[in-house]
Amino acid sequence: MFDKIGFGTWQFGGRVEADPNNEDEKDILSIKNAINAGIKHIDTAELYANGKCEELVGQAIKDYNREDLFIASKVRDVKLNYDDILKNCEASLKRLGVSRLDLYYVHRPNPNIPISYTAKAFNRLLDEGMIKNVGISNASVQTLMEYQNHLNKPIFATQSHYNLIVRECVKKGVLDYCIENNIKFIAYRPIQLAVPSLGIEFLAKRGVYKLLDEIADKYQKTNAQIAVKWVISKDNVHTIFKTSNPIHLKETLEVLNFEMGREDIENLTNNFPLQKDEGFVSSGPFPLV
Repeated sequence: MFDKIGFGTWQFGGRVEADPNNEDEKDILSIKNAINAGIKHIDTAELYANGKCEELVGQAIKDYNREDLFIASKVRDVKLNYDDILKNCEASLKRLGVSRLDLYYVHRPNPNIPISYTAKAFNRLLDEGMIKNVGISNASVQTLMEYQNHLNKPIFATQSHYNLIVRECVKKGVLDYCIENNIKFIAYRPIQLAVPSLGIEFLAKRGVYKLLDEIADKYQKTNAQIAVKWVISKDNVHTIFKTSNPIHLKETLEVLNFEMGREDIENLTNNFPLQKDEGFVSSGPFPLV
């Protein structure tokens, strides 16, 4: 069974470029703490800190049984030509210190590179055992369908920005398409907003959304726990999150240990006071996640 909650690593090692002043040991410890807490799914990307993040993940996982972990990485949108994908996947494997990826994503579709070229390279990676599954992130339904037409194996997963406020993936049909076609939908930023019209905000704050406060009080949970529980309430929907705080790690995983009533899930779905048709479904700036 694929875990409902995975661990993301964006900004470990730096942002788009490696940060020479980064606290590497702190990031490595955060990944180890997540694994020790029971998380198996570790998500990273070559974009993160220009490959340094993958190196930190590699250092963190080297003392664990590889077969107990599910490692996912991503190839950049500007590297989707056939030869680039083969070369970049090999480089990611080397930085991670593994012989295969459990999941390899197109980080974001690139309309300037034919999907057939990209899919051909992914098919080769599958045939050679360098990857086990293919993912397409930040993609529209049409893009997912076109990729599937060229891939020799069903798409395993897609990632999209999705939470109580950011609903573009719902309004554009991506979430329903994934559920109907058994594609795992992995929500990133389950409590964080980072959309052009709203800036950056966190659903963990009390006193901002009365409905969220009320439901959190009903279950004696934090607002963040309720927000995450809502995201993963559907069978085929999963999430990734990142934290260096052991308390936040524990609180997030506790979401798996309680049930929220269907009426409260529907109340949040239908009546949450701020819902925006924004995200990164093949539109807008490249999402740094």
